[in-house]
Amino acid sequence: MINMLPHDRPVSSRTGTCLKALFALGAVYAGLAVACQAAATHLPDVHFPVPGGRQMMHMAADIALWHGIALCALTLGSRQLHPLRLVIGCIGLATGTALFSIPVTLHGFGILFPARLAPSGGTLIILSWFCVASAALFRSRRSRP
Repeated sequence: MINMLPHDRPVSSRTGTCLKALFALGAVYAGLAVACQAAATHLPDVHFPVPGGRQMMHMAADIALWHGIALCALTLGSRQLHPLRLVIGCIGLATGTALFSIPVTLHGFGILFPARLAPSGGTLIILSWFCVASAALFRSRRSRP
């Protein structure tokens, strides 16, 4: 069993505001993802001129849905995690999700130019997950005895 470092303390008002905004953004991502899943499922094939366009849209919506849910859950755990690392990681997740999901969705509809951003978004998501993981392992200087 892993013992996490104690962080059960209030977060600053600025950090709290940022976490609330990230929670709301996560919920928006999840809602938009469900709408994109519905569109990808029900739109006629003519709307997907790129081979595999429908599958691209489903994949982009999956990433947005799971990361939207993750943003909501992570921000609720802010009292148990290193606040700065959590905020940085969540901002990275939010930005990476947008940089991945939006271009992949547009690519599915035949708009090819922004698809070049997707690898950057995916890389940012990966690095942000490592940052979030570090939020459970490191104590802030203020919380040290």
